[in-house]
Amino acid sequence: MPLSALPLKWPLPTEETAHAIAALPDAAQRNLQITETYHELTVALTHLLGSENVTWCAFGTWASKTAGQFIRGDEADRMVRLYVQQADFIERKLSSLQRVLAWFEPSPALKETFVAQAIDSVPAEISRQIGAGNVKVFAELGPLFARFLADFADCPAYDQARLDAFLARLRPGPAENEGQDLLIQAFTQYHQAMFAPHVQAKAEHILCANLLVGFHEQQRLQPQIVAGMEAPLENEFESNFVRRANEIIRQKAPRGISRLIQLLWRWRLKGVSRQIADDWREISTRWIMTIALPTETLRLGMDVPPLPNGRPFPSDLTTLQLAALTAVLTTVDRTPDSAHSSAARDWGNLADRMNYIADLFRSRQQEASLYQQPFSDAQVEEIRHGRMPPAPL
Repeated sequence: MPLSALPLKWPLPTEETAHAIAALPDAAQRNLQITETYHELTVALTHLLGSENVTWCAFGTWASKTAGQFIRGDEADRMVRLYVQQADFIERKLSSLQRVLAWFEPSPALKETFVAQAIDSVPAEISRQIGAGNVKVFAELGPLFARFLADFADCPAYDQARLDAFLARLRPGPAENEGQDLLIQAFTQYHQAMFAPHVQAKAEHILCANLLVGFHEQQRLQPQIVAGMEAPLENEFESNFVRRANEIIRQKAPRGISRLIQLLWRWRLKGVSRQIADDWREISTRWIMTIALPTETLRLGMDVPPLPNGRPFPSDLTTLQLAALTAVLTTVDRTPDSAHSSAARDWGNLADRMNYIADLFRSRQQEASLYQQPFSDAQVEEIRHGRMPPAPL
C-alpha cells in the first residue's frame, strides 16, 4: 500500500454495485449514487497509486455533481430563461414578424409564447440528455475502475500477465465504433504508474491515463452533449413558434395571398433556427457552462486559470518526458505547454472540449481538495439507502 494512501471511509465499490447503480431508473437518485461512487473510487485508487496525483475519477466526481444540478432541474430553467430573454437577434426577428402578423391578429404575442414554451419544455430535454450522458459514462467506467481495484489490490510488482487478463475484457477498436482502444492504453498507463521509478514518472503516467479516459468518454458523450446544447431550442423554435405563425396566417390572411405571406416570412426567418443553435452553444459555453470544484468554479468558456502560485501546471507536469503523454497532448491540446487559449468556444465541439479538458486535468492533477467528499456524511447515508437527502446538494 502506498504510504500516501487515504483511509477508506466507506466499503470499497465493486463491479456488481456499479452495475446496479447504473441500472437505477430514477435519474436524480442515480446521479447522486454515481457521484458518491466516483468519490469512493477516487479514494480507493490511492491505495494503488498514492494520493499525490488524482485519477480521472476525481474529475468525474465533480463533473457528475455539477451534472446533478441540471438533472434535478436546478440550473436548466435558469440557462434557458437567460438565453431566450437576452438573445437580441431573436427579439429582432420575432418583432419584425409580429408586426406582419398583427395585420391579421392583433397582439399575437409570439415572443412571449416562444419564451414560455421554451422554458416549459427545453429544460426537461436538457436534463434528460445530461442524465443519459451521466449514466452512459458511469455504466462503462464505474465497473471498470472497480474491477481494476479488485484485480490489482495485491499486485506487488509490474505484472504483464495480470494486466493482459484485465485488458482482455475490453473491446479493441476506436471509441466511435464502440471500441475501447483508448481505455486499453489508459489502464496500461495506470498499471505502469503503480510501479513508476520516481514521482515525475508516476505523475506523467497518471496524466496520460486520465487524458486517455477523458478522450474516450468525451467521444462517447458527443451525441448527448450536442443534443443537450443545441436541439431543444432549435426544435422548439421550429415546431412551436413556426407552427403558431402558420396557423395565424392560414386562419386570418386572405386565401389568395396566404401562401405568399408564408413564403415571405419564411424567407425573412431563413437561418434563424440554425443561428439559435449556434448562438446557444457559444453563449452557454462562454457564460453558463461551468464545473464546480471544491475550491473554485471554472467557466468552460474561459481559459483554465493558473494555480495559486501563478504557474499553469504543477512542477512534476511542467516539462514532460513520457513519449506516450506528449503524443496524446499533441492530439488533444492546441497549446500543449500553456493554458493560454484553453477556453472552449463551443462545448458541443469535441476538439474544443478536449483542448480545455487537457489543461484542466494537467493543471489540477495535484489539487488535494479534489479528494473532498461531494456530500456530507449524513447525506451519504441517505444516498446509500436510496433516499433523496435534504438540500443543498
